[in-house]
Amino acid sequence: MIDQQTQARQLAFHAVVILGLGMVAGYFWGNAIGDPAISTSQANAWRLAHIEGFANGVLMLVVALSYSLVQPNEKAEKLIRLGMIVVGYSNILASLYGGLFDARGTMPTADSSIHDIIVFFGFMPGVVAIFIVLGAMASSLRKPA
Repeated sequence: MIDQQTQARQLAFHAVVILGLGMVAGYFWGNAIGDPAISTSQANAWRLAHIEGFANGVLMLVVALSYSLVQPNEKAEKLIRLGMIVVGYSNILASLYGGLFDARGTMPTADSSIHDIIVFFGFMPGVVAIFIVLGAMASSLRKPA
């Protein structure tokens, strides 16, 4: 039997780290919009990093707080917890990289810079992981409580 409160607290801890990184990105965004030497594109990249940190951190906290409702079995709990950690760090790290190097991470083309490609593929683990998490949560919610 797993101790779901301990696992939920672990996920909540990582959520707070992601939120903190999002707030750091917000600091850089605020400085970027006031600095005429920084391009609008780079300021937008910092804004995205700020939003990613906030949105993913809050989502991770919501998932951690929903453990008593979802009541996942041991395998589903591990998929949910580790999957959300991958989602959070993948999104915040890729977007922070984008802010540092003025990269957007859109679909790679022949004109894409190496930084754009790194950001694009940096988001991919989170994109895959969120579907795994949602599947594990839906499966857990379908079983009788």
